[in-house]
Amino acid sequence: GEQPGAFIIRKEDSDLTEQDVLDFCKGKIAWYKTPKYIAFVDEFPLNAAGKIMKYKLREIAHEMWPDA
Repeated sequence: GEQPGAFIIRKEDSDLTEQDVLDFCKGKIAWYKTPKYIAFVDEFPLNAAGKIMKYKLREIAHEMWPDA
């Protein structure tokens, strides 16, 4: 099956780390929903209506994390 992952856009001058994300998730969501893979990106792929193209994110995820 698929493993959860997260694509995150950092705010300017942010020093957010993967560990910060995991610490934030701990206790807020179930352990099995906690992202196993985390990537910081500059922007999300958007369609003409401005909606996030989730299938593109899945394609990028499979390229970045083949075992995901």
